[in-house]
Amino acid sequence: MRLRMSGLLMLAGILGSGSAVASPLPVIAGKWQCTPQHERPDEQSWVTYDFKPDGTVKSQEWVRYEKQEQTQLEYQLFVDYRYVAKESDYMLTPVKLSREIIQDPNHADPFDYAARRDLTGYRIFFKPTLKDDQAIFDMWYHITPEKHFFMQCRHDSVA
Repeated sequence: MRLRMSGLLMLAGILGSGSAVASPLPVIAGKWQCTPQHERPDEQSWVTYDFKPDGTVKSQEWVRYEKQEQTQLEYQLFVDYRYVAKESDYMLTPVKLSREIIQDPNHADPFDYAARRDLTGYRIFFKPTLKDDQAIFDMWYHITPEKHFFMQCRHDSVA
């Protein structure tokens, strides 16, 4: 089973060094509820990003993969990030990772030791496009910088 695991890949790593400067994101501060702009029929998911003024982000992702209307894997992923400005883009760096497997009938175990070790080195770049309380987060990973994916987000005013 090929798992896209957007949340896992959203932790993609940087190859080059470059200078990164801590930068508050006052425009997108607070909680954002996001879903993939182009969902796949075999996957359901959402992510909540909570941007804090101190340069940290807490995220919670829920994902369910199905095949022939049977759940193959369902989990929640919780990641704490630091965010920095990187030229006109932003970068998320994971600091802490935890997960909760809800269903795994095939024992895929996507969070074994090797997977967790690899995740701690991942980074994601993103560029938000904002309009009122809506946003599109254009996101990409260092390993495939030419392949972008887009998250449709709305600001949660109850944050």
